[in-house]
Amino acid sequence: MLWNRSLVMIDSETKSLWSHLLGLAKQGPLEGTRLETLPAIMTDWKTWKTRHPDTTVILLSRTTSEFRTEFYRDPTRFVIGYARGSYARAWSFADLQQRPVLNDSVSRQPLLVFFDAESSTPFLYSRQVAGRVLNFDFQDGKLVEQKTGTLWEPLTGKALEGPLSGEVLKPLPGVISFRKAWEIFHPESTYWGSGK
Repeated sequence: MLWNRSLVMIDSETKSLWSHLLGLAKQGPLEGTRLETLPAIMTDWKTWKTRHPDTTVILLSRTTSEFRTEFYRDPTRFVIGYARGSYARAWSFADLQQRPVLNDSVSRQPLLVFFDAESSTPFLYSRQVAGRVLNFDFQDGKLVEQKTGTLWEPLTGKALEGPLSGEVLKPLPGVISFRKAWEIFHPESTYWGSGK
């Protein structure tokens, strides 16, 4: 089923209907209940397998065509969004292709948005580490913390070289969405750059 042109989930136990973009039960015995949102990565198999070579995979019956990065051929149609309380913010894939590292914030939450153009994969992290707010740059294809020069692995959020080596950025639950769907479900959302 669709609601506002977006997927509706149904739970097996109560048959409640859920908005996947809001994580909210819209109808049924659990109406009004909100799910806890967890960070996840939506990327291509090559990117995932390179970083997690021992991964196992479950094969489910196919309900749609194969996912390929060509799906994002028009990056203006997609955003990664983040909602926190009554605040929401989104970053356009088109903007992220031009500027793959953004230091931003939502409701006093300092954020790092990183975009891997090769796999069309956005990542969202907290910029707070050990009580400090960090700022990042993208230099020679590498994610670098501005003040200490620490080099980070952007796809895992781990500091590899420098004074902060071993620290790990906390991933945040970003939502990859069609831009139009994000606007419908988060009409209060602000946008970075040319987003809106």
